[in-house]
Amino acid sequence: MRNLYPLTARAEVEADIARAAAAAEQNRHPSGIGFTDLYMVETPSTGYADLGLTLARAEAALAPILPRVRRFNATVFSAMGGGGQDPFGSYDDDAWCFGLGAHCYVKLDAKGPLVDGIWFDLNTDDADAIARLRRAMEAIDAIAPSVVADYFLDFSGPVAEAGTLDHYFAELEESRRNAERAMLEYRAGDGQRAQPPGLIRKLFAIFGRAP
Repeated sequence: MRNLYPLTARAEVEADIARAAAAAEQNRHPSGIGFTDLYMVETPSTGYADLGLTLARAEAALAPILPRVRRFNATVFSAMGGGGQDPFGSYDDDAWCFGLGAHCYVKLDAKGPLVDGIWFDLNTDDADAIARLRRAMEAIDAIAPSVVADYFLDFSGPVAEAGTLDHYFAELEESRRNAERAMLEYRAGDGQRAQPPGLIRKLFAIFGRAP
């Protein structure tokens, strides 16, 4: 999960990411592949709807940076085969999503006319996409002070705090490069006997997502 949360929830977010990271180590399977239990991510007690942030205002901030994409499908099980709709997926034909594609986007979850939650992803080394996502995060922060929370990287920090985004985007880039190297090694080895690198960690975060 990669989210923005209101800055007022900073302490809750930092504590939950720390608990998730500790649980990942505690529940790691002895083989080193997968986990013996899942941690349920806790949604902060304060959300953007509590701040009165409207979808219209968020759209006005994001649309000049990232175009709105109304059809949004995000799946988990599709990566592992099987037909039909993914019960853990997200299917939306009138989405409040702003982005360049699956490699770079910001998704708003709606609660009536208000923003309920904000999540995003970045999986590219394209400088323009990286710059746009950073500007989008800063644009949201300008109208609703925010903290970035990344359960994949065990990272959190206030968007406006000096050095936070520099540090975060550097970690994102390092993580992407490490994943690419691991996948190349996996494909070069006996890929039939091992889980694709990063898959179990990803499922740990998504399956642990609180409703």
